[in-house]
Amino acid sequence: MNLLFTLNENYLDPLFTALCSIFRSNDKEKMTIYLMHQNIPQNRIIEVDRFIRGNGHTFFPIDCKKLFSEEVVINRYYSIEMYYRLLAPFVLPIEIDRILYLDPDIINLRSFSTFYEQDFEGKLFVATTHDYATKWIQPINNLRLGTLSSEDYFNTGVILMNLTLIRSTRNREEIITAIKINKNRLVLPDQDIFNHLYWKDVKEADWRIYNLDARFYSQLKRVFPRKFSIEWVEEKVVFIHYCGKHKPWIERESYRHELGGYYHYFEDILKQENELNLMIEDNE
Repeated sequence: MNLLFTLNENYLDPLFTALCSIFRSNDKEKMTIYLMHQNIPQNRIIEVDRFIRGNGHTFFPIDCKKLFSEEVVINRYYSIEMYYRLLAPFVLPIEIDRILYLDPDIINLRSFSTFYEQDFEGKLFVATTHDYATKWIQPINNLRLGTLSSEDYFNTGVILMNLTLIRSTRNREEIITAIKINKNRLVLPDQDIFNHLYWKDVKEADWRIYNLDARFYSQLKRVFPRKFSIEWVEEKVVFIHYCGKHKPWIERESYRHELGGYYHYFEDILKQENELNLMIEDNE
């Protein structure tokens, strides 16, 4: 299975935790990991490579410093790396026919092979909405993004890409043009561009299973306690997404959402593995 991450050095620690959860939850699968970045120091790239290959998988970093021909304006606290996922189909090796993009602030609880191998049904992407958060501003988004007939606003944290069809029907120039034309209207920049360009070309997946927002789970559990519980999470959920400014690796025990415990669980496993590896190296 092919996986894609796009990030800067600040997100390397959560990337390791995400990968730890993926490798443990898909222990019978072989992964090829692509990392699109700019300016991550070579010693950190080597660190990522060693971790991925040490777990039996393959790693290909892609330096994207020259991906944009001119400076792209980034809103608020967003980095330029967020746009790389949109350009990925035109940068990745041509022989790859599909790839799963994941935000690094995600934890994987169970195998996603069925999700990965699903039929695209003629669509370019498979993604989820977070309509509980965006439904009330959908009319505003439609006006802002020129998607007047759309009933959805897709989240770009989990995207399965139909690379073959994207390459044959779309082009990178339309992405660059959309960024330039709409830059003053963008709120969630990459997500806005994704919805602006592709809203008719996305097969929708269930966000509660494949992109569960840790913030909203607490509300689900409170309103529907018989249906949504920790037992339900452990039986059904594939990806937990730690959306928003508050992150469990920063706030640790102060992180107020219950599902932060899963992040800390894999973070602790990773720490224990690192300590064990250091002990082994010291004894060699």
